[in-house]
Amino acid sequence: MLRSTFLGYKTATSALKVHQNYMDVTGQNMANVNTKGYTRQRLDTSSFGFTARNLKFSLGGVVIGQGVNSLGVSQYRDAFLDLRYRTAAAKTGDQETQLEALIDVESILDEIMKEGMDSQFSDLLDQLHELTKSPSDPVLEGVVRTSAQLLTQMLNNYATQLETVREQQLEYMEKGATVDVNQLLKNISILNQQIKEANIGGNPALELNDERNLLIDELSSYLDIEVKIDKINIGGDNFVDELSINLKLSDGIKIKIIDNDEFAEFESGVPTGATDVEFRLKNNIDTGYTGSLDLTDRINNGQIGGYIKFLNGKGEYAATGDVDAKNKGIQYYQNMLDTLANKFARTMNNLNREPNFAADGTVDSWTSKRLFESRETGPITAKSIKISDAWAAATESYITNTIVKSDGDDSTGATDNILRMIDAFKEKNDFTTQFNGGGNGLFKGTFQEFVSFTITKLNLQTDDVEKTHESYLVSQYQIDYERSSLSSVDFNEEGVNLLQYSKSYNAAARLMTTLDEMLDTLINRMGV
Repeated sequence: MLRSTFLGYKTATSALKVHQNYMDVTGQNMANVNTKGYTRQRLDTSSFGFTARNLKFSLGGVVIGQGVNSLGVSQYRDAFLDLRYRTAAAKTGDQETQLEALIDVESILDEIMKEGMDSQFSDLLDQLHELTKSPSDPVLEGVVRTSAQLLTQMLNNYATQLETVREQQLEYMEKGATVDVNQLLKNISILNQQIKEANIGGNPALELNDERNLLIDELSSYLDIEVKIDKINIGGDNFVDELSINLKLSDGIKIKIIDNDEFAEFESGVPTGATDVEFRLKNNIDTGYTGSLDLTDRINNGQIGGYIKFLNGKGEYAATGDVDAKNKGIQYYQNMLDTLANKFARTMNNLNREPNFAADGTVDSWTSKRLFESRETGPITAKSIKISDAWAAATESYITNTIVKSDGDDSTGATDNILRMIDAFKEKNDFTTQFNGGGNGLFKGTFQEFVSFTITKLNLQTDDVEKTHESYLVSQYQIDYERSSLSSVDFNEEGVNLLQYSKSYNAAARLMTTLDEMLDTLINRMGV
């Protein structure tokens, strides 16, 4: 029994239309095979059918082959893979920022590729040994003074270079990363509104979605974020998607930083009189969040988190319970250098005191003869240390060569105190976080061993961050590969699809031709 003639035409017509749409979508995919951020599109279809079984004059029996219907165009995208990728991107961004900064610090304190503090300490020790041969010789003492001056200048240079790295990283965060985050938030909110307006008009706005996804991926490298899409009923049983983004904090709290067309703003910088950088919410759009706008200690991942850890990390120098104690950043290595400079200067100044003897030959008091002093008000640090003005201006012997009362009038040949200075280079000192000996213990050893300890700490930290970064980077790459396998365009696969859709189109056209020939035979020939 033949099917209904016009139902056959309807089936063939719908097939022609849908497969033309298939070829259009395939052509769109192939045209954008090299477009950055493009997500492979697909035509969503459903079987077309109608029935009249509940009507009075309906025909019984099975009705099949009523055609196909186009529902719209969507994308091959997996929200779970997007979530995994953005989480990995935040971790990678954190480690990458720290790694680049630590490499800069490492290049300054490099004791392998260049002669550094360890060599200069050794040189000063050698010159003190030479001075024991003629302890009151102003020429030999001048050589000692020159070596000491070179050591102070090296400490000054290291401190200045470390401060330069700190200022650079602070500028990168304040004028680079923070500005970029604010601009990304603004652009995403604009796209949200454009996409929503297009959806209301029936346009899926897939290209705008691609652009937005690229921006969200970029934002995820700066902050640890969570993307949410809610379906909003706009009436008539029609729904549109509204996108919001939450900032995930280390304490588990989430703050909404994008709510469709609304967006938050951030600011960063070092407050006047402070040493730590702050990262704050400048414009809070989350009415449900009433906590502190200072988010510094709760940003854990992303480039922003990396900058905070490097700029604020103090290690053992942080107060007990301070989050900055978990990280060793620029302030930690600056403090380590200051600890070395202060300990060395205090030790040498204390050894160079000149005794005042009582009548019985005992030491009644001491006269200070500082070898080192600060060029600024306050304690001696690596940045401020210098040889004292008195030592620099001395034309005669200034170093105290003996603290033993001489029976005769001439003690210029004595070397007991110079030998004490030499022994100080071999003495195991207790290095602590406070100049007065209090605070947390850091290390026990000689000055040179403390230099090696500090640089080894830096090298191990850099190596650890580098390995962690590589691990996160590999993970991010693998997730991106999985995501690309689903979302990117494969030219060969699209070519095969194009052949398949073309054949289906031709088959539907052939069906219409056959129906036409049948009708022509029935109408024009059978009555002859």
